[in-house]
Amino acid sequence: FFLCMFPWLLYCDKIDTFYGALEVEEPVLLELIASPAFQRLKGIHQYGVSYYTTHKEEYTRYDHSLGVFAILRLKGASLEAQVAGLLHDVSHTVFSHVGDFVFARQYQEEDYQNSIHERFLEASGLGNILRAYSLSPSDVLPEEELFPALEQPKPNLCADRIDYNIQGAYYRGFITQEEGRQILEDLDFIEGHWVSKSFSPINKIASFALFMTQDCWSSPTNHFASHILADALLRAIEIHLISWQDVHFGVDDVIWNLLLNNQDQVLQRLMESLFQVPSSFELVDPAVADRIIYGKFSGINPWILMDGKKVRLTEIEPSFAQEYERVEGVIKKGWSIRLSS
Repeated sequence: FFLCMFPWLLYCDKIDTFYGALEVEEPVLLELIASPAFQRLKGIHQYGVSYYTTHKEEYTRYDHSLGVFAILRLKGASLEAQVAGLLHDVSHTVFSHVGDFVFARQYQEEDYQNSIHERFLEASGLGNILRAYSLSPSDVLPEEELFPALEQPKPNLCADRIDYNIQGAYYRGFITQEEGRQILEDLDFIEGHWVSKSFSPINKIASFALFMTQDCWSSPTNHFASHILADALLRAIEIHLISWQDVHFGVDDVIWNLLLNNQDQVLQRLMESLFQVPSSFELVDPAVADRIIYGKFSGINPWILMDGKKVRLTEIEPSFAQEYERVEGVIKKGWSIRLSS
C-alpha cells in the first residue's frame, strides 16, 4: 500500500547519467524523475526533425535533462537550481524546436517552449509535485536571473550549454565519454561564470559547437525540414489525425509514424518532400539567390583560467578564433539559397 501511494519510491536512489550514477535521496527529485511528464522526454529527440533526416544520434531530451541536473548537482548547486535544471526542457513539444516553427505563425514566439514553460509545469501535474515540497513553478523557472549556473547569455557556458555540447560531441564521435567527464571535471562556476582550468579539452566542445551550428542547428537543411514538418503537423491537426494535446504531450516516434503512414495526399506530399530537402536547394551567390535564410549563432567562447586570470578561448587559441569568426560571419550573413526547379 505504501509503495502504491508513493510510486516514486520504487525508483533506485542511484540515477544513471552521462557523468556517472548519482545517489539521489531527495523525494522531490525522485518524484519528478519518476513522473510521466519527465519520463516522456525519453521519446523526444534532442535534435528534433534532424533525427529523421541528417543527425540520427540516439540522444534524447531525457538524457540531456539528466545531464544538466547532474552538472548542477556535482558542482554543488542548490536544490532549487537542480530542480530547475532537471525540468528545464520538459515543456518541449514533439520534435523539439519544430514547435517554434508551428507556433511562431500564431504567437510570433521565437522560443515557444520557454514561453509556455510555467503553464506546462501546471498542465502536466508537475506543479502539484513541486507544491508538495514547498516549491512552485515560478520558483524553478530556468532563467539566468534565478539560476545563473543553469542559464547564461551566449557565448558563455552554462549548465544547459555545457551538457548539450559535451553529450552532443560524444554522440557525434568528437570525444569519448571519459573526455566528456574530464571536461566537466575541469569546469567550475566562479564569480558568476563557468571557467575551465585547462585549455585542450574545452577546445574540443567549443569546436563542436561551431560544427553543429553550421551542420545542424542553424543549417538551411534543418530550416527547410523544420518548416515542412511544421506544415505536416498543422495538416495532421486539420484532418483530425492528431490534436494539439498530442503536439504538447506526445512523443516523436508515435507522431512521426502517424504522419508517415497516413493516406492523406497533402500529408503524403509533405512527408515525401521532407526526405528530399537536401537536394531541394543549392548555396549560391546572394545576387542570384531566391531567398536568404538566417539562423542563430550558437558558438561558445569559454572562459579559461590562465595564470590566475580568466581569458576567453579566442584570446589564446588563434585557430579557434579564426573559425569562430568565420562561422559567426556565415550565420550573420545568412545562407543564400536557390531552390531546385
